[in-house]
Amino acid sequence: MIRQSRFFSIILLLAMALLLALPFMSVAAQAGAIATVNTGRLNVRTGPSTSFAIITSLPNRTQVTLVGRTSSNNWVQVRIPDGRVGWVNRTLLRTTADYNLLPITFTGDIITPPSQPSQTVHVVQPGETLQIIAARYGTTWQALAAANNLANANVIFAGQRLVITRGGTPPSQPPPSGQRVHIVAAGEDLRIIAARYGTTWQAISAANSLTNPNLIYVGQRLVIPAAPRYYTVQTGDTLARIAARFGTSVQVLAAANNIANPNLIRLGQTLVIP
Repeated sequence: MIRQSRFFSIILLLAMALLLALPFMSVAAQAGAIATVNTGRLNVRTGPSTSFAIITSLPNRTQVTLVGRTSSNNWVQVRIPDGRVGWVNRTLLRTTADYNLLPITFTGDIITPPSQPSQTVHVVQPGETLQIIAARYGTTWQALAAANNLANANVIFAGQRLVITRGGTPPSQPPPSGQRVHIVAAGEDLRIIAARYGTTWQAISAANSLTNPNLIYVGQRLVIPAAPRYYTVQTGDTLARIAARFGTSVQVLAAANNIANPNLIRLGQTLVIP
């Protein structure tokens, strides 16, 4: 009888300890939870507001790791697949995690610069297209597609909330000298765009740091580099020596020439110098 009493006492103590530890276990679990991109393209920014610069854009269904959140709980800090950390709007993610349990990693008011365009939210009505909505607000369907991370400008649905950006100057850096900017239109791919400007898709991919040249979207702004130069590999050349000669990097040359192994180039090989 005494042994049974001790046994039940030990079980009771363990149960109480587990209940006390659950809140801490839950917080730890949420901080490393996985979320999935739930929009056509998701802009990852350096801070929790559209006034911050874009680090990269993630395609639909990309998985990210939750890191933290703002005190207002509208934006969350995430770690993207390449290891970088940035901020995204929580409404564009899908997850079973509880955002409220994430640690607060950003506090204070977020100030929008005066040059930031004024924004309106439009709720899509049955029968509306992006062109109809753009005409109503005096903008373009390309601008709407870019502002709302739409992978396909022809696919919108009733009840969808679209940000309407009007006026102001987008916070973008001018392209380097000798380069132009192309806004991707429906049906275009890198090869079509490259042919139009007399360059190569590899050079455009390298100039825009595209991780996947097959993933571009309508409304995306692409820097078009100046017409490429060509170099024929000579005896004793390495990719590092060629990169130093032309003031570029091994990574850029490898990407521009679709070289899987930078240590393997051959005599007489013609390289594109972006």
